[in-house]
Amino acid sequence: MPFCKYSSSLINSTTISLDAKFLNDYLPIAPENAIKVYLFGLLKCQNSAGFDNTIENFENVLGLTKKDVLNAFLYWQEQNIVQIIETDPIEIRYLPQKDNFAIKKIDSKKYASFISEVQEIISGRQINPNEYYKYIDFLETYNIQPCDFVMIVKYCVDKKDNTINCNYILTVAKIWADEGVRTAEKIEEKIESLSLVNSDINQVAKALKFKGNLSIEHQQMYEKWTKSFGFKLNTILQLAKKVSIKTKNYSFEMLDKSLTKYYELKLLSFSEIEEYEANKTSLMDIAKEINRALGVYYESVENEVETYIIPWLNKGFNEKSLLQIANFCFRTNIRTLDGMEQSIQKFHKLGLVSVNSIDNHLNEIVSTDKNIKEILTKLNIDRRVNSFDRSFYRTWTYSYKFSDEIIDYAISLSLNKNNGMQYMNALLTNWFDANLKTLEEIKKQNNSQTNKEGQSIKADFERKSFSTRTYSEEELSALFDNLDEISL
Repeated sequence: MPFCKYSSSLINSTTISLDAKFLNDYLPIAPENAIKVYLFGLLKCQNSAGFDNTIENFENVLGLTKKDVLNAFLYWQEQNIVQIIETDPIEIRYLPQKDNFAIKKIDSKKYASFISEVQEIISGRQINPNEYYKYIDFLETYNIQPCDFVMIVKYCVDKKDNTINCNYILTVAKIWADEGVRTAEKIEEKIESLSLVNSDINQVAKALKFKGNLSIEHQQMYEKWTKSFGFKLNTILQLAKKVSIKTKNYSFEMLDKSLTKYYELKLLSFSEIEEYEANKTSLMDIAKEINRALGVYYESVENEVETYIIPWLNKGFNEKSLLQIANFCFRTNIRTLDGMEQSIQKFHKLGLVSVNSIDNHLNEIVSTDKNIKEILTKLNIDRRVNSFDRSFYRTWTYSYKFSDEIIDYAISLSLNKNNGMQYMNALLTNWFDANLKTLEEIKKQNNSQTNKEGQSIKADFERKSFSTRTYSEEELSALFDNLDEISL
């Protein structure tokens, strides 16, 4: 079903035009998005059955969101120019302008003083009734007193001129209302604080060589830089000069992009920023070396430096330890930066950031795996060591503190048993629970056990084992990964 259609009465018309009253009364005060949507919708009505007559096409062509498009049509529906027939799927009817172009009425007696004051302030042009309706609708929606709103109008006129657009005034008023600035006292405080901000923004504009008009958007940017990000004015000014010289782009948007990047890198002083830029070449060299070690290639590594290298260095790693981990990742079949990031997090959580500490840990893992491999061989189990095995071995040696002799004896009793490693783990756990600490104590108990006790041990084994069914190596690894193990 087409997204936009003419009404039947309009389809029968021989021409399609914009009424002069629309151009005079509605166009000057309508929101920008509403104007774009309305005019683009008229174009689509020329071929209402076209394949691209969809809300998605409105979004793509106009650069708006679905919500923006729907809000625009809701605005025009309030003006009786369109009618929303269906919302799912969305269907719009354009109505004849000559029959439905009725401007909403307002209570002139209730707001007579307010209307007079606003017109006196905006003395450079005549304010039409529909613009007053928007102001009054705002007052009633946000519960703001007319005399307080007049203060906002005066601020905007002082900042711009006495022909200021209605949309600018409402934009400022809505932003302030959302911040809780709705009373005379709050508005006075806001205006006073903005007078200081405007002075600072003028300095920034001068440093940036910005030639355009400063607006509410520039105020919002500056407040974000100073209040949300925490940059000092001096840092902003120095960076503005640098941006204007380096990029020849004198826009606040370019400065905002730079400040946002440095904020995300936790570089808040100009000296830190300068040091980062000076070391950027060496940081890019580190990134390239790590990529070579991992076996990956990227034409540009600038984003990699900001996303990975700097955060890793901030954690305490250095170039050598990062290359060491990259080589380790390659040998263990981890071939991506995201994969290396996970390894970095594990090393850091264990407090391993230097080359020596990482070496010692890796050597310990190699030595442990060698011991576990010997156990698997003695149990006639032919597979690679997995994290499940390492968990068992750590428990036996670090938690239970059993000697190699006791572990060897457990191997002899577990030989040729189903699920040999689990059976062996159950034996060792039983001995630990029974507080048997020496091989002699364990052998004595084992030799004195009756068949009934043997059955008891078997049952206990089944209880303490993870399962009586056989798991594949992949299943065991998946189970263990869910145990949130922190060591490698």
